[in-house]
Amino acid sequence: MRPVTKKTIGESIMLGNGTTHVIQEEYKPYGNARPILLTNLGRYCSYCEQAFLCGSNLQTEHIQPKGLDVNGIKPYAELSTKWENFLLGCATCNGKGNKGDKNVVFEDIHLPHRNNTYLSLVYKEAGVVIPNPKLEGKSLANAEALISLVGLDKEDLDTDGRCGMRREVWEKAIMYLNDYENGEIKLRHLIDYIKVSGCWSIWFTVFSGHDEVRKALRNFQEQLKNVLMQTIIMNQ
Repeated sequence: MRPVTKKTIGESIMLGNGTTHVIQEEYKPYGNARPILLTNLGRYCSYCEQAFLCGSNLQTEHIQPKGLDVNGIKPYAELSTKWENFLLGCATCNGKGNKGDKNVVFEDIHLPHRNNTYLSLVYKEAGVVIPNPKLEGKSLANAEALISLVGLDKEDLDTDGRCGMRREVWEKAIMYLNDYENGEIKLRHLIDYIKVSGCWSIWFTVFSGHDEVRKALRNFQEQLKNVLMQTIIMNQ
């Protein structure tokens, strides 16, 4: 899972309209944070890494759920408008049956804004996501909790096509790997395509033998502004 670097309170960020915004502690209503998150994190679900070029299908996601009810008490209600409690989530990852209102205890889970979650999970050819088998003990349990939180281990369903999406991106990545190794595509064009494709972890995995590509992908955070609203056309 792509680790994300959130701006901290008081930091400045240049928005897509050319204005400078200073990160606030609180956003009322919380939906006001959405354009800031889109610029900061890119137009991707923070969990499944799916790309949403217009950003319209991404929600201001409450990491510790505002709707969690424990015996009539909502323990995270005061965090519902706090910047520190926001990521971006697609309707599938953030929906009922996946994350929903599940309790999130930071000490018991890996999260993309707190941990190097690329090391937490392994992505495989068939679209499968598993905990990194090199992990042990608490680290392994926290990686398993991340998968369970948003249902990344689910197979394709009528209402959940994330596994199929990963499988398709994997096949595309293999095709572009062959093109890249044959000199048919330049690095900058490859990275441009990955930006609109999403699924950072799959590309990072497939291009494991090319340090220059991985270096460019590690700089993904700094390169993310607003995703270009165009398709990169390449020889196939």
